[in-house]
Amino acid sequence: MSIKLLCKSSNTILNQLNDFVSQLDKEVYCKTLPLLSGNSLGKHIRHILELYQELFNGLPKGKISYDDRQRDILIEQNPKVALELISELLQKTGELSIEIDLNLGVDYGDEEVIVGSTLSRELAYNIEHAIHHMAIIQICVKHSFPAVQLSEDFGLAYSTIKYNKSNVHANLSATSE
Repeated sequence: MSIKLLCKSSNTILNQLNDFVSQLDKEVYCKTLPLLSGNSLGKHIRHILELYQELFNGLPKGKISYDDRQRDILIEQNPKVALELISELLQKTGELSIEIDLNLGVDYGDEEVIVGSTLSRELAYNIEHAIHHMAIIQICVKHSFPAVQLSEDFGLAYSTIKYNKSNVHANLSATSE
């Protein structure tokens, strides 16, 4: 059950990214922004997508190493390439159905450390990681490109969305008394 819910959440994130990137021309997508320390929206999109891509690349081997991802510059330079990858990731996410035990390789200096993990844990990590970067993107878009439309929940953690909804209901109840 958790795989299906995590896939649904991943697809929500990937669809939000798809809607966002679809609005951007190459100039906006690649523009270096002071708010991003001279990086671009495209670099953040590439980073998010490549972690998902690395997860899927590691499944057949049973080992993931986000440190060893490809870092394909075309993803950050061309929104059409990013959209193609998003479509591919949506398809792959839709094909997941069972839990898989995995090893996660992490490099903190001298040597790689192997940590036990699962597909569910890595999907959850990718969701949270994407939301974190999307929150940064949201700030930049509101500051530098106010005409770009973002979904209401873009860059918000699921717990924040849930809290905001319950808080709205609590505030409505309090004002109607």
